[in-house]
Amino acid sequence: MEPRSIIHVFGEPIEILVSSTDSNYTMCVAMQTSPPGGGPPPHKHDREEETFIVLEGEFEFFDRDKWVPFKKGDTRFSLRGTYHGFRNVGSTPGKMLFVTNGGGLDEYFALISRLRLPDDMARLIEISDNFGYHYLPAPE
Repeated sequence: MEPRSIIHVFGEPIEILVSSTDSNYTMCVAMQTSPPGGGPPPHKHDREEETFIVLEGEFEFFDRDKWVPFKKGDTRFSLRGTYHGFRNVGSTPGKMLFVTNGGGLDEYFALISRLRLPDDMARLIEISDNFGYHYLPAPE
């Protein structure tokens, strides 16, 4: 499937396969390519559930409070309100497919793709709050 668009979020390309507008805001389907060490930090969604499938590479998945192995072909599901995330623990780029119920994820990515961290951290938090996304606080 050809992507509808490609959005670069903090250096990682995210291919939007089914956009929010394509699905009348019922879902969003995307594929992210992450370099070794890459992937989104643990976060939670107030409004959406999310399903993840490893297409290529070797990852770990953050499930509520711990990292667990996540390899090619594995699937994980995250309920709204639970912390989750993934990171590439392999030595080559990896690809992750993810599906959210409810639209807006692609619009969120488009807005945060313009930000530069750490300079735009306050703006990231503001945009994230508006979309109901919250990052796990860093350990002290």
